[in-house]
Amino acid sequence: MTSSSFLPELTQAWSDLAAMRRNVSLRDFSTLRIGGTAELFFEPAKPEHFGALLEQLCADEVRWTLLGGGANTLFPDEDLPLVIHTGAMRRMFREEFTMRVWPGVTLPQLVRAACELGMSGMEKLVGVPGNVGGALAMNAGSADWGLWEQVEEVTMFLPGEGLVSRTPDDIQPEYRNGNLGEGVILEALLRFEEKPAALIKAEQEEFLRSKNATQPVTLTSAGCAFKNPPGDSAGRLVDAAGLKGHTIGGAQVSERHANFIVNLGDATAADVRALIQHVQCEVSAQHKVTLIPELVQVPSPSHAV
Repeated sequence: MTSSSFLPELTQAWSDLAAMRRNVSLRDFSTLRIGGTAELFFEPAKPEHFGALLEQLCADEVRWTLLGGGANTLFPDEDLPLVIHTGAMRRMFREEFTMRVWPGVTLPQLVRAACELGMSGMEKLVGVPGNVGGALAMNAGSADWGLWEQVEEVTMFLPGEGLVSRTPDDIQPEYRNGNLGEGVILEALLRFEEKPAALIKAEQEEFLRSKNATQPVTLTSAGCAFKNPPGDSAGRLVDAAGLKGHTIGGAQVSERHANFIVNLGDATAADVRALIQHVQCEVSAQHKVTLIPELVQVPSPSHAV
């Protein structure tokens, strides 16, 4: 269904719940700078507006695509009918040594605020782009730590159930998988430990120096392309397969870190998908390991199920 086929009364009902724009370029919201146009683009201002919009779309049996910081997302080259962007929901509320965080809060914003308040727990997210909602959906973090380790509880929207509260024990997140299913994060309660701001800042700077030394931070990418397989490194496997610098169209395996795919300037989603498949095939053939993409590939409307 495209926006031209949405009934005007439906569009009006949705726009009463959240600010709406038409024909918004998605490449401007993706760190890969790739994507078509969102024919309808919604920006809810509060979690309750977000939940009400999702509930209405479910009732109307309409598909949507979620967009947070666009840091690990590959949008299709084709247009998408309806996109919901969480970028307007950037509020944080401190409660002793916990913090209630809305899904549009950026990770740099969260890391900076926690440091200034002497609240330790976010140091390993320094230099990581994206928003809290997406970071929880993929359990963002380092090789040995994920954001869900700092979660007390989340408020989610679940199709068919509405608003629900869940704890990490309920969710059972895994490495690079928040295990949310069809759930959508509306708010998260994060816990921290007290620590002098100067010590937190020193730890952040050390993590950032290491990241800058090994990752293509100045190039247009979407972060790690593949999950690390158990006991190994995706970057090592791709490098050992001789694929550093390999290019398809405008997409390239980074010459600095083999687990990053970068946009040389004119890459399409088709280029990136083809490069991912090529890397998977070569690593499988040479090392007998199946690499699982970490990059979220949004299907085009014609391929959506």
